[in-house]
Amino acid sequence: MGRCILKFAHVIALCVFSCLVKVGRAQTSNATTDPSEARSLNSIFSKWGISADQTQWNKSGELCSGRAIDSSTTIEDTAYNPFIKCDCSYNNKTTCHITALKVYALDVISEIPQELWTLTYLTNFRKLGQNYLTGSLPPDIGNLTRMQYMSIGINALSGELPKQLGNLTQLIVLSFGSNNFSGTLPSELGKLLKLEQLYMDSSGISGPIPPTIASLKNLVTVWASDTELTGSIPDFIGNWSKLQTLRFQGNSFEGPIPSSFSNLTSLTELRISGLSNGSSSLEVIRNMKSLTILELRNNKMSGSIPPNIGEFRNLTQLDLSFNNISGHILGSIFNLSSLSSLFLGNNKLSGTLPQQKSSSLNNILSRSGDIANCSNFHPRACSNFHPRACSNFHPHEGFSSSGQNYFFLLFALMINDLLT
Repeated sequence: MGRCILKFAHVIALCVFSCLVKVGRAQTSNATTDPSEARSLNSIFSKWGISADQTQWNKSGELCSGRAIDSSTTIEDTAYNPFIKCDCSYNNKTTCHITALKVYALDVISEIPQELWTLTYLTNFRKLGQNYLTGSLPPDIGNLTRMQYMSIGINALSGELPKQLGNLTQLIVLSFGSNNFSGTLPSELGKLLKLEQLYMDSSGISGPIPPTIASLKNLVTVWASDTELTGSIPDFIGNWSKLQTLRFQGNSFEGPIPSSFSNLTSLTELRISGLSNGSSSLEVIRNMKSLTILELRNNKMSGSIPPNIGEFRNLTQLDLSFNNISGHILGSIFNLSSLSSLFLGNNKLSGTLPQQKSSSLNNILSRSGDIANCSNFHPRACSNFHPRACSNFHPHEGFSSSGQNYFFLLFALMINDLLT
């Protein structure tokens, strides 16, 4: 009898739960897109010459429907493009607001319609990249105060960055690289205290980094290569203790690398090249033992390679070429188990290469005196490489070495020098 009662209670509970779920789904299905947002999005899509796949969302003309309100589908899902996501929890689950927008690599050639800045419930449009969006960003961008992820990179946007970007204090990711912007970084970006990722490589901006940026202490990733950033690299970057990736290649910075960088012990990737004036010391990297990629090419670095370099066991790529580094070549470098690419050329190093090396080390560019006569080898052959083109590029891919057979591959650089 007791067992029957328990089973009956269990069945009743399941029925109640099922009913609640159905009611919840019914409430969501009865919700409709905010009319003003629907008009704005339809206008944007019309001006951009794109439309929704109504088998996926925008079913029967209701924008917030299908996959747009399916909790199991995210804006990152590659199967849906263009795409939106909605939140239908407003006004007793009767109103849906558009919270995410994706129009990714659809060859849209147009300015950004004014209607976009009226979608004030947007938290995510990190997928507007790889189009041909033109024109400037208006002050109205500051209306999107809920925005957390904004990516407008790889377009043809121009003009100055509006100071109203500083209103977007919820931003976690901001990407505006590979555009045609002009002017300097707005000091108001220093208000983005939650920012973790900043991508502005090849953006067109110039001038010094404003001191207000010092407050961005939650930054984990900064890409700022191939711009015209000037002045000294700010000392305050050494206080960004969460920083893991920093790319400062191909700018117009003056040296030296601040000594405060020695505090950045969480770095896994550090790329700085082409510093003018000043002499930097390799002492700043002594405690960066989490590094996987270290590129300090053509920075007027002096002194010797830190003796504890053998403790950098995660290093896969090390480039210290075109500097004034002296002392002996340390054999411990060649035994780093993860290191695959090593560039030490055009320095003042002495000694000979070790007889053995790690089996992973396939690409080596050592002292210019180790082969041929390269004493007149011009640094421009390296410093003029486009940062984005070679930031993840192994110049000698396709060659390998085993045992004591080292390949010293200088030919491409030598040809470059002869042609310039």
